[in-house]
Parts: sequence; structure tokens; C-alpha cells
Amino acid sequence: MTRVKCDVLDRNRERIFNRIATRGVVKFFNVCNQEQKDLDNKVKVVAGNSERKKDKILSSIDKGSFLDRLKEDDEIDTENSNKPSWSVLRDDFIMGNGIKEWTENQSDEEVDEQEKNIKIQKPKNKKKNLRNKKK
Repeated sequence: MTRVKCDVLDRNRERIFNRIATRGVVKFFNVCNQEQKDLDNKVKVVAGNSERKKDKILSSIDKGSFLDRLKEDDEIDTENSNKPSWSVLRDDFIMGNGIKEWTENQSDEEVDEQEKNIKIQKPKNKKKNLRNKKK
């Protein structure tokens, strides 16, 4: 079967399908990688050097648990996609702990003391240093 070029009008729809397929493949390989790591850890911890225990662990792998893990990751992704990732966009941003600091009234004396404690470093004059090095 030869490749059929999509219609110009369906290009956007095909792009969406392509993105969905790419995400699915990436998610599949990520879950496979996690399963392999978990399996290796189980074998190292539980089985040790025993071949029988390794065989029991390896035989306990089934398709259903793997598919469940794929679905769990999908549910987690949908929950995270609904929440804004930038904290400023969240509804409870103003209710955070930082607002307490803004509402506290500081006396003028406290502000003056804080300003005195701040040390301002003067920038070094690089031109003088370069002239001294040349001599």
C-alpha cells in the first residue's frame, strides 16, 4: 500500500492526529521504562541471587497490570493539565502565606534599621585594574 497524501482541507486534523499518536508513543515508552526499573529493583531486593525467586517475579508480570499503569498515567496527566502550572494563575494564589507579610505593618524604626543593615558594595573600577596590570 502506498502512502496517500492528505487533502489540503484535512491538514489541521491530520496534525492533531499526529500529535496524539506521538504523545501516546512517548507515554508508552515512558511507562515501559518505569516498569523495567521497578522490575529490576524488585529482582535485586527480593530475589538476590536466587533464580527461582527471579522466575516467580518475572512470571508475575501480566498484561493487565501494565495496561492499568498506562491508564493511571493518563488520569494523572488529565488532572495536571486542568491545573495551571504557574502559581500566579491559581485561584488560591492570594490566599498563600506570602500575603501575611504584606499586611504586617512595620514601624519606621524597623524599616530604618533594615536599611542600615543592607550593605551596598561599590563596583570595582575595571579600568584602573587594567592600567595597573599594564605597568
